[in-house]
Amino acid sequence: RNKDDLSLTALIKELEALKVSELNFDSNWSVGHKLAHLAHSVEYSMSGYPVHKSEMFKSTVGKAAFSAFSSKGYMKHNLEEDIPGAPSVDNVSAEQGQQRLLTALQQFDRYRGELAEHFAYGALTHEQYALAHVLHVKDHFSLLV
Repeated sequence: RNKDDLSLTALIKELEALKVSELNFDSNWSVGHKLAHLAHSVEYSMSGYPVHKSEMFKSTVGKAAFSAFSSKGYMKHNLEEDIPGAPSVDNVSAEQGQQRLLTALQQFDRYRGELAEHFAYGALTHEQYALAHVLHVKDHFSLLV
């Protein structure tokens, strides 16, 4: 797998080029819901996740899961489970979701402040978080039809 495929820059370019009105996911979630969910994940990496798994979970299962995802270069997770404690994004349009996700990714790319602990993986560096965000988006986009 080409490492450039997993860069934030490449992901942002791909998302900017998307015609979201033409997207169709094999999912119960609308396109807007899916894109806003992905945006939440990026936003929370800077502002803090509303609800966390236990410290024990984060230091064992969470750490192992992130390690496996990052070494394989892909993620597999429940694609219809909202981030714990995140507000509903059921009514977000595809265009709003796309803009929100792009804005969040661009802000994250420039962000140099302290990052919040991931609700499941625990503390991540900027580079690790960037990879987590790219893998998260790509996993959701695996449902494209």
